[in-house]
Amino acid sequence: MVTTIEADIKNGMVIGPNAAKLPAVAHVRITLLTKPEKNHPDWDVIKEQFGKLQTRVDTVEWQRQIRSEWD
Repeated sequence: MVTTIEADIKNGMVIGPNAAKLPAVAHVRITLLTKPEKNHPDWDVIKEQFGKLQTRVDTVEWQRQIRSEWD
């Protein structure tokens, strides 16, 4: 049987809302997740992309033209 829970470890003890549901004795495999680094978007790259996107008014017609190239 496999049970997966999300919990924190504080001072070597498992804490969290599901910690009380754990058995008193068990063999476990624990994967420690690191906190994700704060990734901030590169606004210079984003600003370079403004204006490059095309707005197609009639997307159905555009798809028909693209698909006609397959024939």
